[in-house]
Amino acid sequence: MLRETVFMITVTLSDKKFNEKASAYIVLLTQDEVKDGVRSGAADVLQALWGDEEAVFKAHGFTGKNGSSVFQVGYHKEKAVPVVCVSLGDPSSSDDAVEDVRRACGTGYNLLKKTKAETISVLLPDAKTVGTTQSNLVEQATTIFHIASYAYTEFKSGGSAKKDTPWQPTIVLSGINKKHEKDVKRAEIIATATNTTRGFADCPPNIMTPQELADQAKKVAKDHGLTYTCFDQEKAKELGMGCYYSVAKGSSNPGQFVTLEYKGKKGAPTIAFVGKGVCFDTGGISLKPANAMSGMKYDMSGAAAVIGAMKAIAQLKPDVHVVGITPLVENMPSACASKQDDVVTAMNGKTVEIINTDAEGRLILADALVYAEQTFKPEAIIDIATLTGACAYFLGSFYAGLFTRDDALAGTLTSIGKKVGDKLWQLPLSDQYAPALDSPIADLANCGNQVYKAGATTAALFLGNFVDKKTQWAHLDIAGTDSKIPGTTYLGKGATGTGVRILVEYALSYGGK
Repeated sequence: MLRETVFMITVTLSDKKFNEKASAYIVLLTQDEVKDGVRSGAADVLQALWGDEEAVFKAHGFTGKNGSSVFQVGYHKEKAVPVVCVSLGDPSSSDDAVEDVRRACGTGYNLLKKTKAETISVLLPDAKTVGTTQSNLVEQATTIFHIASYAYTEFKSGGSAKKDTPWQPTIVLSGINKKHEKDVKRAEIIATATNTTRGFADCPPNIMTPQELADQAKKVAKDHGLTYTCFDQEKAKELGMGCYYSVAKGSSNPGQFVTLEYKGKKGAPTIAFVGKGVCFDTGGISLKPANAMSGMKYDMSGAAAVIGAMKAIAQLKPDVHVVGITPLVENMPSACASKQDDVVTAMNGKTVEIINTDAEGRLILADALVYAEQTFKPEAIIDIATLTGACAYFLGSFYAGLFTRDDALAGTLTSIGKKVGDKLWQLPLSDQYAPALDSPIADLANCGNQVYKAGATTAALFLGNFVDKKTQWAHLDIAGTDSKIPGTTYLGKGATGTGVRILVEYALSYGGK
């Protein structure tokens, strides 16, 4: 089994603004502070290290524009101390001041990487200035420093994964009361699970096969007290999962259908998370162009997010029964692969005409949704999937698509997404588009008629045929947010772990925590 490659930094709290033992500083400032003079404890720190912070700002042309920074070595007791100031701009005019804090933390962390500082003292802004609570500010900063520290080095020959230990500094959030240690601990659990998810997704597809990801899920279950079950594609066929089987049978790496359960307290309500797990997507017989196939290892990011979320939930212990389901397959163009014009039957008896074998994710999710509902009877189901390029083109890289008929659920998930920095944007789930899925020979076609366009909506409508309308259900399309996010300082070039923080926070809120 592939070993997990998540390296841990340490985050601590200090009541004091000035840390005598710090070997580097990150100071977050508003534009007003840059222009009119730094206030509060941050001024004392900068003056102790630089002497005259205004002169330093002027020398670097630092005006306080949002996201701008200045790096200047200071001195304390004749010892050189690197100092990074990052501006938040004007928080009152920002559409998301907390996200500005996240990015500022990422900027500071990245600028200090080459220094290899052992202890970094971080001065955050006043929580009210950026429109949040002190608890959430501490949690978000802790989360971001962990996420920024992620590096996938498993296959670097002689590199970090084999010999050298990556930079793992101690981050001290200075001027923060130690009563917030619970917020730090909570953030560490969620951020580490997010990084675990990123490691799954970044792993090469010749290694991260359906069996390997199933084994990783089994290890998570064993390590954290979850119930693990798994059956292969032949068992799925016996259970009537014709949609799932139609994709799985095309690969020489057999499909695996994994369920993780966190039991919660007796009598607790049940919610289910379902994650798309296509470990590599060639498009099948409807083969993708070569330049569109690179990066298709990330097509299992939904399943990876569910496994990561279950890891965190098991440690945070909400009072709710949570089921995580991951149908795992590869979509390959073999002699056994499904063909265009095939008709398959889902677990709920609905027949589907396969118009395009590259619309495979919705097929495996269809049976997984039916299985979740019939087996566990959850009050709510959230599925998460890198489902459509249409969603990625519409929303870009900063928002995942949210589809649901439940306005209350939409509001809850949107608020959670903004709070944790994993943003959602609701898109229409209107029956006006339902005729796009009409088939002359089956109950449904597996992809929408292009005359209707709206590919993300028609994909979501397809999934809606496999969930009872009485069940709270939401579909998250993460096709644009799963990897390679530009301009976000705390994320690297690979997987983002999108969805983990949303699923965990949703479970915690459902379970009263």
